[in-house]
Amino acid sequence: MDWLVTALTALMLTGPASAETPNPTPPPAVVATAAPREFAQLSPGNRRTATALFEAQKTAAPKTERLTLDEIARERRSGKSWGEIFRSMKSQGLIQAESLSQVLGRHDRARYVRS
Repeated sequence: MDWLVTALTALMLTGPASAETPNPTPPPAVVATAAPREFAQLSPGNRRTATALFEAQKTAAPKTERLTLDEIARERRSGKSWGEIFRSMKSQGLIQAESLSQVLGRHDRARYVRS
């Protein structure tokens, strides 16, 4: 019985034989996750408004690039109201609509017709 205790003690001190050999496969690389997109963090109602503003942008605004959905969402998440964002886009020549309500109405009608 003493030999069994000695063998078990030796095994516990040295660990299993497989632990002594290096692992032939390296551990999986840690994949860095991208920061969540600004647009995806908005509520459904805010996503609707951001999409309506995005779609209302003129495609050929002179010397001005269209804003992305994430850029529009970033403005909202920074604390600006939708009215402020609309007025800013309008002043840059990105939107021709007279009001945010007009942008939303056109967006909703276009969605209704597509469905």
